[in-house]
Amino acid sequence: MKKFALIGKPISHSQSPKLFREAFPDGDMTYDLLERDTVEESVTELKANGYCGANVTSPFKESVMKFVTDPDEITKTLNAANLILFKGDKIFSYNTDYLAVRRMVRECEGIRSAIVTGCGGAAKAATLACRDEGLETIITNRTLKKAEIFAEHIGIKAVSIADANILLKKTDRDTLVIYAIPSPDGILSETLKKGEKGFTVIEANYKNPCLNPESGLKWLKYQASESFRIFTGTTPRE
Repeated sequence: MKKFALIGKPISHSQSPKLFREAFPDGDMTYDLLERDTVEESVTELKANGYCGANVTSPFKESVMKFVTDPDEITKTLNAANLILFKGDKIFSYNTDYLAVRRMVRECEGIRSAIVTGCGGAAKAATLACRDEGLETIITNRTLKKAEIFAEHIGIKAVSIADANILLKKTDRDTLVIYAIPSPDGILSETLKKGEKGFTVIEANYKNPCLNPESGLKWLKYQASESFRIFTGTTPRE
């Protein structure tokens, strides 16, 4: 039986075990919540107890990279991973947030540009996904410098929250907004709630949503599906 887990803190609310149990109804794998104070404790326990891999959530998405021996191109670019695999002495890394958002973008018809709010692990993955899907992509964040550093790294533009708000109010074409910040009533939410023209909102926060709860659950489902595929080399039973 293969063993997988989720590492991060806090994770008691996670839907991941339920999703993986549904994907493996025959019980040929286990999926645990492994909540420890540090990423070092988490990775040590995974290796000591024979886990094949793990999903990684906040606050370990960036710090887990110091243990990775073989990052894929996406996690290398992002310097963040939300999935690791153990193969012998090697640790491979992947980012299923990136894969999930690319899939969601392809489902949005007529979208030509994207504004991503936030600059954490999920937001960075979403920003790169939008860029790679050919959208004119902008990132904004409460700390503009952080957004500017990442924007320069991947060759896009960063703007202040005030400027992003102006862009949203003036847009005359279909725009995708990736709302990837923790607070449900944070930056830009008032503008977005008014339903200004041209907005399609994808919201990462499925636990406490304010804009598009269905999109947060879809994001979760899609990234779990990609995790399953990477863990097993197969597609999940849906």
